[in-house]
Amino acid sequence: MPGMWELPPLSGQQDGKALLSLRHSITVTDYSVRVLEISCPDERAGNWIAGSRLSVASPHRASPRKILRKVEML
Repeated sequence: MPGMWELPPLSGQQDGKALLSLRHSITVTDYSVRVLEISCPDERAGNWIAGSRLSVASPHRASPRKILRKVEML
């Protein structure tokens, strides 16, 4: 969604510390999300910000906001 902040999606098997798993639904589609803490690959594109700069007023979609609240970053 334009103008909304996202967490980086990863595909395939990843090594990292498992933080949580959750379910998220959008209308009739259900998602299972596994959240890992990993080091950021150097080639990962995007605009990155420090976790300390996140706020409730930042433009997040519902699923990233739910994840950030559960890991107590919002």
